[in-house]
Amino acid sequence: MYDLFKLLHLIAGIVWMGGMTALLFALRPAAMKVLEPQLRAQLMAQVWQRFFLVVLVSIVLLFTTGTNLYTTAFKAAKAATGAGSVPLGWNLMLVLGLAMMLIFGHIYFAGFKKFKRAVAAAEWPIAAKAAAQIHTLMLTNFVLGWLAIAAVRLVR
Repeated sequence: MYDLFKLLHLIAGIVWMGGMTALLFALRPAAMKVLEPQLRAQLMAQVWQRFFLVVLVSIVLLFTTGTNLYTTAFKAAKAATGAGSVPLGWNLMLVLGLAMMLIFGHIYFAGFKKFKRAVAAAEWPIAAKAAAQIHTLMLTNFVLGWLAIAAVRLVR
């Protein structure tokens, strides 16, 4: 079961990180180059709607599997040594992952909600400002994601 949870955890992380990579470095720059602001906003509303649902599923998987992996390792360490502990990198990944989830919550429940309302009302300056904020927060999560990956692999 541990290996299945680890695989699901990796898949969920890859989906989230891969999606952010595609959006930040492929879709957004291309849309900025070839689409007028109104069409770009309408496109991003559709893309984000789909992507954010995928991220919500990824977060549920990451949280569920991560909790299981963490507690299993903690219990195993306690049984082996009498003192429960996990590698420092795991603790860093946990903190960074929780920060990413909170940032995504803000993106989805505040920024994206504001963006969708502005697009629906054709309030393009407000939509552009909300989109820029979403982009900044997504870039922040992208960096935090790579820091979490580095922490779990490099910090023992």
